[in-house]
Amino acid sequence: MNCLDYRRLLLAGEGERNEMQAHGQCPACADLAREQARFELEVKAGLEVPVPPGFEASLGHALAFRRRRFLAAAGVAALAAGGGAFLLIRGGDTLALACIEFVMKEEAKSIMMGAMPRAEAVAALAGTLPLERIESVGSVRHIGPCPFNGETAYHVVLAVPQGKVTLLVMPRTRLREGQHALREGLHAGVIPLRNGSVGVVAADEALMNSVAGALRG
Repeated sequence: MNCLDYRRLLLAGEGERNEMQAHGQCPACADLAREQARFELEVKAGLEVPVPPGFEASLGHALAFRRRRFLAAAGVAALAAGGGAFLLIRGGDTLALACIEFVMKEEAKSIMMGAMPRAEAVAALAGTLPLERIESVGSVRHIGPCPFNGETAYHVVLAVPQGKVTLLVMPRTRLREGQHALREGLHAGVIPLRNGSVGVVAADEALMNSVAGALRG
């Protein structure tokens, strides 16, 4: 089992599988498992506390924040300047490395925030990497907006016969040439497109190159 599969199963609450327990010896994934366990304990403790006065108002504020995050998909770039955004200086393979960092640290949170409706995904990606082209390569399991590299990107989990691949579609990021990076057993490539670019992350280099070539073609 590779790190990417481990993290996705951990998010799904399947932390008792034998193969997951064996992979838990990986230091980076073990840290994530401990963080997830602490999070679940905090949630449990929070649920045991009596509902305080003013809870409905607080819930309303939370829902308003969720709505603002959804509007980021329409191009509200202010969200990308928030605390969770990846802001980096382009150069070398830094953007490809940031794609791996996103998968290792932020992908689970992005999935938990929920997916965007298909019709809105079609509209959002039309000028950069049409959803129809992505679906011609594999089955889209998740798609949603996320802050990345100072802009609103679109996080896609794509299932192909050889495994699962993560895409980060960046409508406003333009590169003169592609990038590549390897870290924690994950391979990432960033492909320049006519408008914007797309990052591809997979546990296998051949799979990453195959998907990247299909998307660019």
